[in-house]
Amino acid sequence: MLDVAQSLGARLGSADAILACAVLLIITSLCYQVLRLAGRAPNGKWVHRYSRVAWQVGGLLGLERAYEFTRGRIPHETDIALLNAYRLLDLEWKHGLFFESRVERFFLQFHALMTAIDLFYILGHVFVTLGVLIWIMTKRNQHYARVRNLLMLTTAVALAVYYFFPTAPPRMLGNYGFVDMMQMHHLAQAGGEQPGSYSYNPYAAMPSLHVAYALVVTFALLLSERRFLVRLLAVSYPLVMAAVVIITGNHWLLDVIAAFVLVVLGAAILAAVSRIPALLAGQRLPLYRWVTLQKAAAERSS
Repeated sequence: MLDVAQSLGARLGSADAILACAVLLIITSLCYQVLRLAGRAPNGKWVHRYSRVAWQVGGLLGLERAYEFTRGRIPHETDIALLNAYRLLDLEWKHGLFFESRVERFFLQFHALMTAIDLFYILGHVFVTLGVLIWIMTKRNQHYARVRNLLMLTTAVALAVYYFFPTAPPRMLGNYGFVDMMQMHHLAQAGGEQPGSYSYNPYAAMPSLHVAYALVVTFALLLSERRFLVRLLAVSYPLVMAAVVIITGNHWLLDVIAAFVLVVLGAAILAAVSRIPALLAGQRLPLYRWVTLQKAAAERSS
């Protein structure tokens, strides 16, 4: 526990803006709750609203940092991660799906476009996801719990896969013609962080959480919005993100497919779980109605 606390303390000391913001929001929300229990909280709906939003947003930012922290503490088994990457490559090759290096080399011709794609890969993943979640929480709060739960389940399963199936991204296989463009453009180190940082893990390719989170954003917007343009953008976003992660050499095509499977299964599981309380509460057909239906079915069959 001590080394965990020291890591977090060092990260705050190194000006981790997201972690600092999460801590600040949660502390201010807790202070308001303590003052409210003591009967000394300031009056006004905006104060209560701020406390609620600060708690939820701080929790979201804390969840994002907790994911990064947990991912960074997974053992870096380079040999196994490279072996798994070659397994994916071999599987794609056998089925005619290995095209990632050709796509990357094609886009390398357009330097300005590649820089923009790299920036979108880095910034879109965080800011679009958090932005949509905060909007859902403040404007469509009735859907927030479902979206949050899907995000948390998706993240938890992905972390388990990273632990049991560490996979190197394509950009680490230079012998197959891949180029690490984010390092080339000095936008990020391998793994997304400086080696030794608490979130550094270069072997978290399978599944692609960039694509998985984009699908959660799509789920959230389709659930809460009826405007055609918003729905069109929502459906397009994960497709664009899938193209971006392949063009930048950060994920295999199978990583993208795994992300789609993960989110669809996660949504199905949560939908099934949400029906359990209703079943336990006895919301079934009354017995007399069930008997009537059974008699009618028997008469039809005879």
